[in-house]
Amino acid sequence: MLRVAAGYTRQSKAKSDKSEASPKTQDEATERKARERGSSFKGHYRDIGVSGYDPSVNRKAFERLLNDCRDGLVHEIIVFNVTRFSRREPKDAIPIVLELFSLGVTITSVSEGSFSPDNTMELIMLIMRLDAAHTDSKNKSQTISSVKKSAKELGGWTGGAVPYGLESYPESISYIGDDGKQAAITIRRLRPASVQEDGTDQAGEVLKMVDRIFEYKDRPWTGKQNAHPASVGAIVAWLNSRQVVTQNGGMWRERTVKRLLTDPRIAGMSAEPVYATDADGNPTRNVSGYRIIRDGNEDPISIGEALIPSGKFFELQDWLSGRGRGSRGGTVSKYVMTAMERLYCECGRPMTGSRDVYKCSRPSGVVEPGTHEGGSTIQQKDVDTYVAARIMAAIGNADGDDPETMDIIVEAMSRLARMTENPEARSARAALLGERAQVVRSIEQLYSDLKIGIYDGEIGRRQFLADKQSLENRLKGLDEKIREVGSPDLPPLPIEQWGASEDGDPVGPTSWWARADVEDRRMLVQLFVDRVEVSKAAGRGGFSPSCKVEDRVKVRMASARANDEGAEALAQMTAA
Repeated sequence: MLRVAAGYTRQSKAKSDKSEASPKTQDEATERKARERGSSFKGHYRDIGVSGYDPSVNRKAFERLLNDCRDGLVHEIIVFNVTRFSRREPKDAIPIVLELFSLGVTITSVSEGSFSPDNTMELIMLIMRLDAAHTDSKNKSQTISSVKKSAKELGGWTGGAVPYGLESYPESISYIGDDGKQAAITIRRLRPASVQEDGTDQAGEVLKMVDRIFEYKDRPWTGKQNAHPASVGAIVAWLNSRQVVTQNGGMWRERTVKRLLTDPRIAGMSAEPVYATDADGNPTRNVSGYRIIRDGNEDPISIGEALIPSGKFFELQDWLSGRGRGSRGGTVSKYVMTAMERLYCECGRPMTGSRDVYKCSRPSGVVEPGTHEGGSTIQQKDVDTYVAARIMAAIGNADGDDPETMDIIVEAMSRLARMTENPEARSARAALLGERAQVVRSIEQLYSDLKIGIYDGEIGRRQFLADKQSLENRLKGLDEKIREVGSPDLPPLPIEQWGASEDGDPVGPTSWWARADVEDRRMLVQLFVDRVEVSKAAGRGGFSPSCKVEDRVKVRMASARANDEGAEALAQMTAA
């Protein structure tokens, strides 16, 4: 019977120094070897960008090859060398080898010979080679990791593509090692890129991007055909229209600009990329964000000279994430309640404006179990007036001693203060709050890792407690710094102006509300309201006189107490 051979090719990543055979080279060699051995060649099974060292990585092609061996479709596996087969510990690789041998499958290495299932000595030799491959990989990994760790801790850039707008340079520094002795190391740092001979000024282009966003981000935008000038899409169009090229000489894309502007290294902070994962949980090559690297005091480690100040960087992140778009920034809405993360349908979807109604944004024909059937609409004027009446009721009782009303008023004052605060103070606070948010996310991730068993065992438990203590200490330090910076002074609310009316009706035809434009009405809603939820009408179309707006609309007013309770809950979680 003609034996069937298959080639297995694996490469964790391309090596710039060509120290590892390329996938093409491996493919050609394994197929040639199969012909030399007189076997029928079934084809190539390729795992590219997959580590042979990490046991948690899912090698899809390798699993498919094993299944074909189990089904009797493959009699011989040919690899370039045994390191392509596995770099894991022998105890992890041996069960696979023994299973293949029990199936009568021969393992052949192009450079090391064949290992057949009927020869015990060849099995021992294969195990020894697997052990050598694992030890070599482990030693290299530990050495490289140790060097990179030292460089990172000292603020060094450890490789990869230099971010657009920056350049690297060497710097020799002295430090005290773990053994208490002074040592010297040369690390690479980052700084704003110099202007190139052809006039290319990458650092200048980054500054122009940031300046353009800050120039336009707080301005209302009424354009219908084009994106807001401070949006990522508009920045992309602006760069390409000026024929500014990317690092690789191509055109800009939204993902490229977003990745550049969210990279903490442009603000002089050391950071490492966070990669998205695929459906199987394996990391991909797509960067989903960045993690700031911190020192023992949990302060950001400097990686060199900042291209933009850290405060401005964190304020930029607020805009890019959508958090920093106030009532006067962004695209002007012609509807009072939409595009503010305030108006929702009972099914949880946001509501949108359409002519004279608000409607659920669920696409037509989509059915979601447990929610309303069909669409859901409500008259805009009814909702706007009802919400305004609720706001005016709170304003009208501002001089009273009702705790709930005072809570609403205090929170409205705080929100107005944040809207009107000077940019310098806002930038300083944004830097602290941005870092605090990252620490909170790290704490949440820590507890998620604990839940899925990453910290199982005595050593894992100690590491979890150490990481938890480190993050809690930093959170405490940031909270102290935030208190030092202080909150913006609470301005008086123009209550008399908002509640003024010739006929005594604060939402009637002679009221401030009736005269106010859409943007002023939206600002009032942002100050006083957290959420408006609309239920589906009992009758068709939602226009039945018996269907009152107060029966369909629930308004959750702003609350300083709710924010305090959320902060307290967070503190309790991190202290648990």
